[in-house]
Order: sequence, then C-alpha cells, then structure tokens
Amino acid sequence: MTLDLVIARIRRALMLDATAYEETRDDASFTLFSLGAAAVGVFLAAIGAWLWAETVLNVTPDGWFVDTVILGTLFTIVLFLIGIAVIYLVLGQVFGEEMAADGLVRVASLTHLPYGLSLLIFIPEIGFAFGILSVAAMYYYTVFGIRAAYPNVDNMRAMVSVALGFAVWAAVIPIISDLPDNNWVTGVFVYSLVE
Repeated sequence: MTLDLVIARIRRALMLDATAYEETRDDASFTLFSLGAAAVGVFLAAIGAWLWAETVLNVTPDGWFVDTVILGTLFTIVLFLIGIAVIYLVLGQVFGEEMAADGLVRVASLTHLPYGLSLLIFIPEIGFAFGILSVAAMYYYTVFGIRAAYPNVDNMRAMVSVALGFAVWAAVIPIISDLPDNNWVTGVFVYSLVE
C-alpha cells in the first residue's frame, strides 16, 4: 500500500466516510498504519502535556520530557490497546456480536487519532477545552467507526462498549501518574497533576 493511499484512507476516516472504516476492517495490510495513527495521536498529546509545563507552569520539572513524552506515550498506547481489548470483549462476549479481533483493532485504533488534538492543551486559558474535545472526538469517532464497519452493532451497544473501553484507560492514567515523581500523563490528563 502506497503512502498516498494510506493518507487518503486516514483522511477519509477523519471525514467520517463509512467506507474507509469498512476498508480498514477488511485490510490486514493496514494494521500497522492504523496502530501508527493511534500512536501519532498519543505522541502529539504527550508533546502537548510537555509544552503545558513550559507555557502554563513556566517551569519544567526534572525529567518532565522523559516522563510525559516517552513514558507517557508508551503507557498510554498500552492502555489504549487494553481499552480496545475491553471493547472487543464487551461486544463479543457480553453482546454476542461476531467480529474478527484484528478487524476491530484496526478500526478502533484508527479512531484514536483525534486524541492528537490534545497537542493544543498547552494554550493558556483554552487548552483544557482542547483536551476534553480530543477525548470526546475519540469517543464519537470510535462509536461511528464501529457502527460503520459493523452495521449489525446497534448504537447503544457500540456506545456502552466504547464507554467501558475508555473507562479503563481514563481511570488508570491518573492513578499511575499520581505516584511520586511519575508524571506519565498525556493530553488532558496533565491537569490531574495540578495541586
């Protein structure tokens, strides 16, 4: 798959073209690209958290770059993957929907790209709004992507499964980051460090 086709599909997915999600579901060669899209979104959010200390706190704590950008990115990606696994388990085991795990991983990870909007959390006074908007956009895109790729899944089941998947990482990120000297936060979760 050429880079132009990858970018075109990601753009179509961001423009909420349902066929982009169907193609992603069925295209095993797109797995790394969809996981990469989620990783890019998380990395941008981590840079936003790092810049937040520079602009809002006006001081960067020791090890802040390593904690937020490197470790925060890694932990958030792992937690996002756990959240996607929860979505799969809820849809498959609780609601009895039939779907291939790899197809759902591709679709759901592609829908995590809007988390990159959290890059803008460093803007004083309005940054928090961008952080909340990034999580809300991720939720909307994930529900839309699941509904587009799996038309048999109704809205309520998609919304409940995505909410439970998001609850996992949304609860864990502030907990692991609240440990002394562990500022492993990305995106809007940087605000949990304000004391």
